[in-house]
Amino acid sequence: MLVLKSCALILLTTCLISFIWAGVALFTRPNGMPNALRILVVFWIPLIVLQVSTIVLTEESNLILGLMGLSIYIISLVLFWWTVKTTKDKPLSVCYSDDLPNHIITTGPYQFIRNPFYTSYLLCVLAAVFVTNQLWLLITVVVMFVPYYQVARQEEAKFLASSFAADYKMYKENTGMFLPKLWPQSQG
Repeated sequence: MLVLKSCALILLTTCLISFIWAGVALFTRPNGMPNALRILVVFWIPLIVLQVSTIVLTEESNLILGLMGLSIYIISLVLFWWTVKTTKDKPLSVCYSDDLPNHIITTGPYQFIRNPFYTSYLLCVLAAVFVTNQLWLLITVVVMFVPYYQVARQEEAKFLASSFAADYKMYKENTGMFLPKLWPQSQG
């Protein structure tokens, strides 16, 4: 079972390094780093400490749940890097920025969900619940979901105020915010 904990810590670390890299090297900052993003980063720090300490200190009691947790970390990473590949030629601005979008991406993971980066981050947080078999860690998922939902709504408002409003409305009808939409409303 030490192998499972070690794998979980390696995958969590890989997720975090990937996310930090994106924040530094991938996303544009048209007006510097928004204060709301600084607050979000502050939310992540105790969450990381809590997750790492819970993984290290809890007794593993369920191999199946642990393997599911490792799978969720892997899904988070695959989704993240697929999204990076999709956006590398059409960079996105950092969350909470106040600029209007200059393009809309509907390929790659964006053909299924509107916020694949945020989904990847949330999956990373969710994975620890399974790895540790500690249901109380679901609180960390909710705590992180709230700001990601808020910023996703803010970004949608920016699209609806841009020259892409009509296209975005149709796109929104056919894709889910964080999970794929099972029954799209129209075919684009």
